[in-house]
Amino acid sequence: MQAIEIENTLNLSPLPASAQQELIDFYEFLLEKYAKSKPKTIQKKSIAPRLVKEFQPLNRESLYDR
Repeated sequence: MQAIEIENTLNLSPLPASAQQELIDFYEFLLEKYAKSKPKTIQKKSIAPRLVKEFQPLNRESLYDR
C-alpha cells in the first residue's frame, strides 16, 4: 500500500474573520496532534513482583531433622 500525499486548499474568504481564525487554530491543533512523529516507547520488562511459592511454616519436628 502506497502513501498518497494530498494537497488541499480551502477558501476561507466567505467566513467572518473570527471563524477563519478559529479554523486556523483548529488546523494547527490537528497538525500538532497528528503530523509530528511520535517517539517510540521502549518496552520494558514488567517490574511487578515475581510469583513465589506460598509460605509454609516449619514444624518443630522438621527443624531438628537432618
